[in-house]
Amino acid sequence: MIASERGKGIAAMLSAGVIWGLSSIFYKEIAHIPAIEVASHRALWSFLTFSSILVFRRQIGQVLFQFTESWRKLCLTLLAAIMISVNWLVWILSIQLGYATEGSLGYFIFPLFAVALGALVFREQLKWLQWLAVAVAIMGVMVLAVGLGTAPWIALILASTFSVYGMLKKRSEINAVVSVAAEAGLVTPFALTWLFGVHYLGWTGITESTGGYFGSDLVDTIFLILSGALTAGPLILISYATQRLGYAEVGLLQYINPTLQFLVAIFMFLEPFTNVHLVAFFLIWSALGLYSIDLLRHHSIRSRRISTAFDGDSAK
Repeated sequence: MIASERGKGIAAMLSAGVIWGLSSIFYKEIAHIPAIEVASHRALWSFLTFSSILVFRRQIGQVLFQFTESWRKLCLTLLAAIMISVNWLVWILSIQLGYATEGSLGYFIFPLFAVALGALVFREQLKWLQWLAVAVAIMGVMVLAVGLGTAPWIALILASTFSVYGMLKKRSEINAVVSVAAEAGLVTPFALTWLFGVHYLGWTGITESTGGYFGSDLVDTIFLILSGALTAGPLILISYATQRLGYAEVGLLQYINPTLQFLVAIFMFLEPFTNVHLVAFFLIWSALGLYSIDLLRHHSIRSRRISTAFDGDSAK
């Protein structure tokens, strides 16, 4: 039974990684729609998708409770909503501007950003292998910055916002569906305001391109609606997987997402991949290898302790 549940968890995590990893193909198909408009629809339809699920589960009251329980919880939820919204926007923009390779780098280095953030903010004691992984990752980023003549801002923004978002989620004690629905609910009024401006006031956004595609083209309209399910589906799968897998397994399987993003950017979008990129990514992948070794070692030690404790209790 346990093996069966673990198998379901792995399948769910693999499915989530594949869906998100290939989502860049989906967003490339609507790259002609301004990024803020796409991100606004993603927030709106995500909220409607999650709300429908929670209504079906009779848990919609938990979302309202998030808004009214305390100012502290409301502020944490709002900050999480801002972090994930910026992350979504920059990721969509990276695809539209031809920087999906750099975007994938951001999701590769995010776990190492999270480790560094834990040391700086929460004064967590890092092991020597973790410090080495962070140092090698910094070297990779520096190589890219010097080689290309500019810092990889897209990767750094994606990694930092997702790290802060993960830190805020770690402090939350509610399930993933409720918390993300609450975050999307806080963003939705801003999304609706922007969409009203795009359709009726001629707002253009970052790239100064004309928007208002929803309803004007059937294919674009369907894609914009589906962006909600494309966001909600993997989050639900991850929530399902984390209840059945260990932290190390979830941590390692999450690399499926940026790996597929990277492969799509190189082989489908045909983005440039120079020798500088090769050296930088080699260093980043080496850092992730060190981090993964430490993660697996920690998981192995913890499993042995649990097994020993269980054996000791059984002997009593």
